Amino acid sequence: MKNEDLKKYRPLLMGLMDGELSSEEAVDVNEALNRSADLRAEYEKIREGTGKLDALSLLEPSDEIARRLWKSPSHRFLRNNGVWMIVGGYIVLILYAVYESLMEDGPVIPSLAGVAIILGVVALLFSFIRERMETHKVDPYKDIER
Repeated sequence: MKNEDLKKYRPLLMGLMDGELSSEEAVDVNEALNRSADLRAEYEKIREGTGKLDALSLLEPSDEIARRLWKSPSHRFLRNNGVWMIVGGYIVLILYAVYESLMEDGPVIPSLAGVAIILGVVALLFSFIRERMETHKVDPYKDIER
């Protein structure tokens, strides 16, 4: 096979391995592989390298550290305290907004609208957190490693 043919088919070898070529291209590349020992050797080198890459784990060290931290009691304590601080902050903010709207002598509608917005955000946040907690309890894939 000529060097031009080798240059033509070399970029298509990976596509052949991944199944990304059209049927006509795949037939063309397979025929070229049958004709050329150099191209077959190149194809085998690529297959060997890909096989070594497949053996590598996709789990990053940082993922393992994050998983270990996520399950540790101190992390759970800090995470729960963080959630309660956010919820407590919202409650204090709502109570302050209600207090200011009641003590204010100006128009009441803007104050009530602000309180309604805050209450809506809190209700949505509470609903989201509750849904996630319930889903996590019954999630059959929560302990699956990717």
